Amino acid sequence: MLLWSIIPEEIVFNGFEQAQEYESFQYLGRDVLVTKEKNGERKIVRLLSSNPKDYCDRRFSPGATIKM
Repeated sequence: MLLWSIIPEEIVFNGFEQAQEYESFQYLGRDVLVTKEKNGERKIVRLLSSNPKDYCDRRFSPGATIKM
């Protein structure tokens, strides 16, 4: 990768090395990709479904939380 910028690389790549840990999870019969939150909940990052109707359901939208 080549980056030409007047902004120092410390600012551009700040937090870049912090990797998110994702977990595959089954929620209401659908496969979702989630991250663990500090309070024990899971936050949906991605819905893994081939059914177009699932993407219209707000329960599976990215950012939705799943209480454990």
